[in-house]
Amino acid sequence: MIEPPKSSDDPLDRTQDCKNALRTEVLQLADQALEAGWHRYEVALALSDLGEQFLQTPAESAESEADIAIGRALFEIKRALDI
Repeated sequence: MIEPPKSSDDPLDRTQDCKNALRTEVLQLADQALEAGWHRYEVALALSDLGEQFLQTPAESAESEADIAIGRALFEIKRALDI
């Protein structure tokens, strides 16, 4: 079960909470891919690409568009800082 967001309005806190909530499921998925014969770097690149594609999906509301903009900005900051 994926935990819901905590009450923080800080996007960085929410991003960390989301990573924590998704970690187990994503690692299980990655392990399944490795067991199927994919290389670790292939799995990592695929997950990264899927994350970017997820951000590209059309927004259904103004709030979603804001979320997408925040997500893209955070993704670019992370990429620039290489964290």
